[in-house]
Amino acid sequence: MLLIPISALALAAVISTVALVVVQTEQKHNRRLFLGRFRRFLDRICDALLQRSKQFVHVIVISFMYLGHHFRATLAKAIAPRPRRQKQQRDRLQFEKTDNHLSSMHDHKSDTALSEAQKKKLRNQKLEERL
Repeated sequence: MLLIPISALALAAVISTVALVVVQTEQKHNRRLFLGRFRRFLDRICDALLQRSKQFVHVIVISFMYLGHHFRATLAKAIAPRPRRQKQQRDRLQFEKTDNHLSSMHDHKSDTALSEAQKKKLRNQKLEERL
């Protein structure tokens, strides 16, 4: 019953010892002695994964910063006092009470406007001239 866990522990100890010896001798010689091409391939894959994970973490951090700023701006907008409306706002556009150029133009336009019958007659006359 204890044979399987003990054998697994012994196998793991042997593999770890061999790996430590290989790494130590490689560091002494400054080159890879065991499965050099395959380990370079694994190093490239690990570097690529590390670069992708750094980019992913950067995107997540920027997203949280954006959400934080958006939340802060929404909260500031909700808390900020609203400007009071002025009572004079209604009287601002009532130019009929004053005697200025715009009111005189408006009066002239309404005084000289054609009636519906005159508009229809003029339209028919222009159409006949075209034909």
